[in-house]
Amino acid sequence: MIFLRSTVVFFLLLGMMLKSYSQSAQISLKFRYGNEVNPIGIDVKYTLSTDFSNSTERLVFLYDKMYPLQRSSDTVSNLQVRDRLGLFPLKLQASDKLNSSGFLKWSALRAQDGPVTVSYFVPLAPRIALRSGPVKDLQAAGDGMSGAIGSFLLFPDQSKKINITLHWILNNGQEAVCSQGFGKNISFQTSLDDLFEIQFLAGSLYANANNKITTGFNMYGLGKEVNNELSTSADWYSKAYKTIRDSLNGSPTAPFYYFFRSYNGSPMSSGRASYGSFMVYLPKKMSINDEDIKILSAHEMIHVFVSDLVDPDDLTDWYVEGIADYLSVKLLYDGHLIDEKKYLEVINDHAAVYYTNKLRNIPNQKIPEIMWSGTNAWTTPYSRGAMYFADLEGKLKQHKAKLAVLSLVNILDAMKKRGEKITSDSWANLLEKEVGTWALADYKNMLSGKLLIPADNAFGERFERKPVKASFFDLGFDYPKSIKAGEHIKNLRANSPAAKAGLKAGDIINNDVDLLPLYKSYSKSLTIAVRRNGKIIPITYHPRSTSASAYKWTAINQVTQ
Repeated sequence: MIFLRSTVVFFLLLGMMLKSYSQSAQISLKFRYGNEVNPIGIDVKYTLSTDFSNSTERLVFLYDKMYPLQRSSDTVSNLQVRDRLGLFPLKLQASDKLNSSGFLKWSALRAQDGPVTVSYFVPLAPRIALRSGPVKDLQAAGDGMSGAIGSFLLFPDQSKKINITLHWILNNGQEAVCSQGFGKNISFQTSLDDLFEIQFLAGSLYANANNKITTGFNMYGLGKEVNNELSTSADWYSKAYKTIRDSLNGSPTAPFYYFFRSYNGSPMSSGRASYGSFMVYLPKKMSINDEDIKILSAHEMIHVFVSDLVDPDDLTDWYVEGIADYLSVKLLYDGHLIDEKKYLEVINDHAAVYYTNKLRNIPNQKIPEIMWSGTNAWTTPYSRGAMYFADLEGKLKQHKAKLAVLSLVNILDAMKKRGEKITSDSWANLLEKEVGTWALADYKNMLSGKLLIPADNAFGERFERKPVKASFFDLGFDYPKSIKAGEHIKNLRANSPAAKAGLKAGDIINNDVDLLPLYKSYSKSLTIAVRRNGKIIPITYHPRSTSASAYKWTAINQVTQ
């Protein structure tokens, strides 16, 4: 009798648990084509389970604003929502005062009655985003599409876990893969926040993976004929993944997905990581065999394994971006995956980005305000964080500390895995407890914007620091904030190098230019081709202004150029 009661109680509890996670949605996804080859957007249709909301609450549908990219053409159209009573009316919250979050919101005008069916269309995002930001917008590549699920999904706000089924309706020869696995039909349980962040590729995929095995390292690409590139680079990427995973105590059995997409968009490569995967945007002229793409990929791999610090005000990019910049090159060098020449090149790139940035002394508290304000502003937390961690590494050696930067990062991640909330205070407390008050003081100085000058041995005992002649980066005009074809030059500053070289307000930029190589250099010149009075005029100048104290690292006994 006791056994019977226990069994009944067990199944009642199990039923209650399952019911608490029984909210579900079956999502069908189909490309819409402008011709037989090139997709122009995606048709979305899904059904919410009967119990997605209770009888009294009203659903609120969320649509990611894609900050900081900024949506334009990629908005919801032909929206139809129905339940058992028929039309299920929604109202868009248009007021910024009511909707200051990162989502557009549609509020239901009545409670749900039975299953809710939602259908709509989302066009592709612009080839070049209106503003700089992470690789998550909806883009066509080859005969398929890629992005984050949040790039197209309008979905009800939900605090509980959701059972999701993705069903891709694809042409013959096309396949789909996402952060949750490979296949045209895939089911998983997730939170709403994680659902929006899931990355995907769908179309005629290029792959170096075993689709039948759900563990280990897998590579998939879309939009570029790279089978030869994949076969020659996959071994290197697999070794890099293993090096980074083992250094950061990642699981060797968990699946890991490297996605890349290639199309004629921005001239600058970029990447974005989410749980268990990352996506790289590869301009058509670049190869996954390029060493700079390998460094970028290592940066994104580190994001997968290193937890961000929790901060509602977005004040911790110095940590998550800085550690990715710092460790990506250090772990590859220590693992003999890049040579000394490339190692020095990358750390000096980081140094140039930091020392030539006019915002290098801005307090950390103000970085969210300026992060996407233009030119090299977005690099501020990246380069500052990388230089901070290098400085800390050098001083840990000088103080003969038992811990290295990598050890401290792994301690924080272990705290996160135990369920603890890790914040900037967690890092400060860790420094004070495990290292000493000097490390805490240095951390506070970094946050205040004090100039960082890492020691000779910050990047290894074989290297030394030397001063170099440098000037702050200065594009010479305020708009556009990057060099994009079709944009007009505005707010050209008189007596700037750009004005002296012959650039004029109103000139139309003829072709895109990747500015990142200039941020990474103390001396490179910039050539902008502009259209003026029907003629194309190339204008070359050094985008530098006032002098700046700066340094670079060389192998000991090597002459500084």
